[in-house]
Amino acid sequence: MEERLDLFTLLDLAVTVTDPGTGRIQRVNEAACVLLGRPEPELIGLRWRDVAVPEERALWHQEIHRPEANSSRRRLVRLLRPDHSVVHAVVSSARLPAADGDGALLIQLQDISDEIAANERLRLILDNTPVSMFLVDRDGMVLASKGLMDAVASRISRHPDTSAFELFADMPVAVALLRRALGGEPVHQVIDVLTRCYDLHMVPIFGRDREVSYLTCVATDVTEHQRLLATLRTRSVEQSLIASLGQQALESLSATALWQHAASLLARHLRADTVRIHELDGAGNRTRLLAAVTRQAPPRARAPTTGPESGPESGPEPEPASLGPRLAETVERAVDSDADLCPADATSGLAVGGHSLVVATGRGDHPLAAVEVDRQPSVAPFTEQDAQFVRSVGAVLGAAAMRFRTEEDIRRQSLHDGLTGLPNRVALLDRLDRALRRARADQSRIGVLFIDLDGFKTVNDTLGHQAGDHLLRLAATRLEHAVRPGDVVGRLSGDEFAILCEHIDSPDDIEAIADRILTTLDTPCVLDQQTVMLSASVGLALSEPETTSGEDLLGAADIAMYTAKRRGPGRRAAFDEAMRTRLVARLTEQGELRRAVDAQELVLRYQPIREVGNGLVGAEATPHWRHPRRGLLAPSGFLPGREQIGLRVPIDRWLIGRACRDVARWEGGALPDGHPLLLMAVSGPCLVEPRFVPELDVLLASTGARARYRLCFEIAEQEIVADEEAVLPVLQSLTGLGVSVCIGEYGATRPIVSKVPHFPFGYLRISGAYVDGVDVNPVRQAAAAAIVHFAHQLGVRTVAGDVSTREQYDMLRSLRCDLALGPAVGPRRPEPPRLAASHLDTGGPAGPDGAPADDADGADDAG
Repeated sequence: MEERLDLFTLLDLAVTVTDPGTGRIQRVNEAACVLLGRPEPELIGLRWRDVAVPEERALWHQEIHRPEANSSRRRLVRLLRPDHSVVHAVVSSARLPAADGDGALLIQLQDISDEIAANERLRLILDNTPVSMFLVDRDGMVLASKGLMDAVASRISRHPDTSAFELFADMPVAVALLRRALGGEPVHQVIDVLTRCYDLHMVPIFGRDREVSYLTCVATDVTEHQRLLATLRTRSVEQSLIASLGQQALESLSATALWQHAASLLARHLRADTVRIHELDGAGNRTRLLAAVTRQAPPRARAPTTGPESGPESGPEPEPASLGPRLAETVERAVDSDADLCPADATSGLAVGGHSLVVATGRGDHPLAAVEVDRQPSVAPFTEQDAQFVRSVGAVLGAAAMRFRTEEDIRRQSLHDGLTGLPNRVALLDRLDRALRRARADQSRIGVLFIDLDGFKTVNDTLGHQAGDHLLRLAATRLEHAVRPGDVVGRLSGDEFAILCEHIDSPDDIEAIADRILTTLDTPCVLDQQTVMLSASVGLALSEPETTSGEDLLGAADIAMYTAKRRGPGRRAAFDEAMRTRLVARLTEQGELRRAVDAQELVLRYQPIREVGNGLVGAEATPHWRHPRRGLLAPSGFLPGREQIGLRVPIDRWLIGRACRDVARWEGGALPDGHPLLLMAVSGPCLVEPRFVPELDVLLASTGARARYRLCFEIAEQEIVADEEAVLPVLQSLTGLGVSVCIGEYGATRPIVSKVPHFPFGYLRISGAYVDGVDVNPVRQAAAAAIVHFAHQLGVRTVAGDVSTREQYDMLRSLRCDLALGPAVGPRRPEPPRLAASHLDTGGPAGPDGAPADDADGADDAG
């Protein structure tokens, strides 16, 4: 016994000797002192219940008094140290017999506190992680489990002796994976278990026989993760679909195809039974069905076919004209709040989560279309994600609708006049070409009327552009009322209109239409509180069997219109080929005249001016054209009119510059009454050019005008009236430069008697219509006398041009006309007349150098 007691002191294990009768410790080794946290003297004599935790003290009574000789047992106990820390230990006790009595109780203690703490930490981890673990043997019996799902754990606890194959027979996927793993294959798969989703790992554990003995299974709850992944996948697919739809919306040329594609896309992706896209007006009411897709239910009384039993069918359905007031209001709220609207029918709505959605599409507060999506009540309701997808599709369709509407507006603007709404030139020519094809097919004729408003520029300049626009709209309305049903009225440009008339049986038909137009337009109108007379010049052209070009037919009517305009306002003229010939000749002449200025083909001719009853006082300078083929042309044979500003102004500027430099050779003081007079006719457009007056000032200074000659510009009476506001300031500026102004051809058109006192006129030229025959016609004598008297009363001198006979000259002298020029006064010469005092005479008409009064238009140009 002593030998054994001495031996245990050397052991590293905690060993104690206890008196079985009293339960007190008799001896301890060093390891036991360390485990119990007390020195040996303190432990000797203590009872085990004194070092046990209170709730286990009764166990020590049993431990000490029950062991029998040669028997041992193991028990897990908790011991209390002086510092109140608890030691977890495995206790093994054995009764040792002794010769002298009961012997002693040998107790061995093994400290497992670290293992217990580790197990506790593992338990905490398992209890607080979404991981389920279990151990399965080769027969499918669950040997151990931890953290299993509630539904699975309850099955295992209720049927502990049932294999997993039977427990989970309603989960065929899980059972199949279990069999694969028991076959030796590691398994990893995401599976659905009841209402949850798990990431399952099964790892086989092989025994010594190389057969699977156990399976360790770890299942992680990934329900939310999988839901998020599914949402992301759905959103990715939806984004791809929307991007594809957006690309088609940008590239599609057909709005109908785009609406139908969008409806089919929504039906497929949302598994909708019905998708409709409606056009909306500004109040949110449906105006027409743009696209519809319906998924048919499978037929009940028919055998299944090889194809799908149901699928989307497209096509319009009969719809009411309006969604009704409540749905219209609902759609309006959708636009304002960007909310999803789900009307179950035409008069009620459901929130998201129902089986119907309505989303308005468009920009801002202007809905353009409504997308309606419906499902049967037997399937899942729409989610917020579904509603967002419909909104996104709606946004794409809204942008596309705006693009189509903008393109339609552009197409309309490109084919219609923005001011009057009439077809423009492009649209009219297109209709004209199509009408010509129809006319050739049915052997009929079509007519075109080209209309130009008379005096429109005057209205525009005097009353303003707003009044001019109103006049154009009024004219367009009157033209539409004057034509037949089916005739097409179009605006070409400015104040030009054209009318296309089909099925014209004879020229009388189109002439009757033209007369109705002239009568309709002739009615006075009020613009800006002023009454304006409206009239037009109308050109007519009829197609022939060989006519193929609408442009040519319109051009023929244009030529006829200019012929009518030359005849006076409110006239019509029908086209004939002679007009075209004259026009071509005129255009050819205009082209040649443009080149004539640069080619130095223009020359000057000077005709003497005589003071009636006295001698020469100056000369009139006129441009002549030395034409390469036609010889020398007088101004009346080529000089452009007011409408050809681009040709007339360069000629006028050349005339002024050349003539002023020519007469710079005149001697100052050659005439008793002052400097000689240089008269030349210029156009109003030349005078009103901004740079004209400053450049003229430089020219006069460089040619010594103040010391040598008096420049006088003759302006036609009609040009003064046509541009009165622009001409008057220029005339006042010319007077400041010492330049005189002469009214040209006074009395040839509507007289401007009331305006003459307001203009700085120094001379007045009597119209040639009154000079011709003034010696024999009493009416012309009276008219000429009245003009002379009127001029003298205003302090204006009179000039008579084109005086061709001595009798006319004598009559003008008797009427007290001041100045005269013409063949009876002196011929035209290439050089200015010599006006020295030695050449002056006081007799009747004669050449400036005593030559006979013949015309020298054919003389060569000396300069």
